Amino acid sequence: MKRIFLSGYVALFFASLAYAQEGTPAPPPMEPQGPQRTGPWKSSPPAQEVVPVPVPIAPPKPNGPVQKSLVRITATSVDPDYKAPWNAGSLQRGVGAGFVINGNRIMTNAHVVANNRYITVERDGDPNKYPAQVQFIANDCDLALVTVPAKDFFKNMVPLKFGGIPALESTVSAYGYPIGGERMSVTTGIVSRVDF
Repeated sequence: MKRIFLSGYVALFFASLAYAQEGTPAPPPMEPQGPQRTGPWKSSPPAQEVVPVPVPIAPPKPNGPVQKSLVRITATSVDPDYKAPWNAGSLQRGVGAGFVINGNRIMTNAHVVANNRYITVERDGDPNKYPAQVQFIANDCDLALVTVPAKDFFKNMVPLKFGGIPALESTVSAYGYPIGGERMSVTTGIVSRVDF
């Protein structure tokens, strides 16, 4: 009787072991580790070289001297109506940025001050709005020079000097007053293309 009882336990043990092996998935087939043949039916991808890419480092103080050179320009303009020149056109208001250069002048983009009727200029940290006038405008290169008659406007302002063209992948910062912003904006990135 003990033998039947013991053989029953052994049979039950092996049955449960077989059942457990059926429930586990089979391991994936192993790929051969030996050399593989190449031919017209199977091509191997070409080896690619790893090229190190320099990581741009942002300047530690992007607002340094530029903050004392950048101005906010608000221009009220009237676009002409070329289809009906006797009409006054639509009144528009735009905001742009400019920077102080030698000779107490401000350089900006021509589209900021085009067709202007009234221009005001603001310095960073100064709540006053100073009336300004367009001295020269060049629409072909989108540049304009603006002057401010107020004598105290240029006090403590630092004129910027023109530099060379930055190299590709060099770190640069863009300063300005984007639409809807009252404070200076700074964006840092890299030069990805230079076009003339």
